[in-house]
Order: sequence, then structure tokens, then C-alpha cells
Amino acid sequence: MHPLVISNVSFSFAHRPVLKNINAEFPKGTLTGIIGPNGSGKSTLVKIMSRWLTPQSGEVWLAGYPLAKLSHRAMAQHLAVVEQESVLGIDLTVRELAHLGRLPHQSLLQGATPRDEELVNQALAKAGIIDLEGRHLSTLSGGEKQRARIATALAQDCPLLVLDEPTAHLDIKHQMELLSLLKSLSQEGMTIITVLHDINLAALYCERLLVLSQGELTAKGTPLEVLRPPLIEAVYGCPVVVFTHPSENVPQISLVPVRGRPV
Repeated sequence: MHPLVISNVSFSFAHRPVLKNINAEFPKGTLTGIIGPNGSGKSTLVKIMSRWLTPQSGEVWLAGYPLAKLSHRAMAQHLAVVEQESVLGIDLTVRELAHLGRLPHQSLLQGATPRDEELVNQALAKAGIIDLEGRHLSTLSGGEKQRARIATALAQDCPLLVLDEPTAHLDIKHQMELLSLLKSLSQEGMTIITVLHDINLAALYCERLLVLSQGELTAKGTPLEVLRPPLIEAVYGCPVVVFTHPSENVPQISLVPVRGRPV
């Protein structure tokens, strides 16, 4: 049984199709990247996986159960989500925010247990922000806030983690550190699904890729299977050269400048 299965999912905004008959399975312990141009439906798919949106047709299965029929508590014990932006309306400290990840595992009115404190400490350390635990969110940079959100998801201690563009607001060093962390977590058995804009980073770190284009699942498979010039050129609308990374056996994309064409 796969931790997450998307079966024949379609979704429209104001009668405009955004996702069309999406089918995908996410095996345990894999890191899957969702790529595609702007407006292809990537973030909408994440919102459906996290039940912020309900598909007009099809079903999402979480741990073998229909996602739509699970309680919010049960869902949060199996699935953690890191959105692009989240607004709490209250200026918590980094540690207080991370503790919110423990709420699905606590009884009503129960305070933090030693196990909760241990998991929060581990999450802050893995996200690389243990030194920021006393800082308020309003004092953090965009990248620091992103890592604080990731720490909260890790504190949730779920077998499945879904992230919507987690490398946004991060510089190159922190992008690679974050993706290395996600890779390590998947190797420990966590199933991770992440939307990424950078095709080359996705190829370097993800075992599997899903390619969305105009709301359709155009391709899925390993980076070697997916990242081929005809597909990339058709999806992104620009000429590319695909080559093998000099130290890793994965494909990389290089753009080919188009001369004399208006910008």
C-alpha cells in the first residue's frame, strides 16, 4: 500500500479546468519532485493533497483511506504540509511555532510532554534553526521563516511530508542544504512530495519526477526517464540541451539562447 495515491483527480476554477484526470502513486521512502511551468497546476495539486481544495472528481487516498473521509486530526497524524506562505495572525517564537506541529498527537488540554520537547528539538536542529528558537517570526528573513515552517512540519512526526516550493526565498547554499535534508529523510523511510521550480535541483535530489503541463500529468518516472529534450521543450516552450551531471549520473538542463526573437 502506497502512503498516498491520487486517482483520476480533476479540478476546475470557475469552469476553467486546472487539473485533468491526474493519476499518481507515491511509494514509501521516496522523494518525488513535481515540476512544470507556472500555471500548470502544481500548487493546486498540493492543495488537493492537503485537503485545502476538494476535487470535482476522483479521489485522494491517504494511508489506504479516502482523504475526504478522514478527520482533520487523523489526517494530520499521517500528513504534514509546508505551504509557500502561511499567516497565523500571531507573532510566535520559532519554538512556539514548532510546538504547533505536536498538537495532532496531544489530547485536549494536554501540555507538552518530554517526547514532544524531544521531537521539537530534533526538528529545529534538522531545519538548522536551533539557534533561532527564541526569535519571533516577525524578526526573521523570508528564508528563516521557511525553515521555521519546515521545522514545524518535522515536529509533526508524520510518515508523509508535502511541500510547495520549499526552496523559495532560500539562497543556493540553503536550497541544497534543505534538499539534502529531504533526501536524508526519504532514505530514513519518510515519503516526501515537493513542488520545485528548479529542474536541475529536482533531478539532483529527487528519485522520481512528475511533470505537469496545462493541468495534465505529461510524464512521470526517474529523472533519466523524464528529462528529455522533446518533452522539456514541449512543456516549457524553449529549446534546451540535456547533459549528464559531471559527478552524478543524472540529467541536467541547459537553455539554448534564441537569437532575434522579441522578449
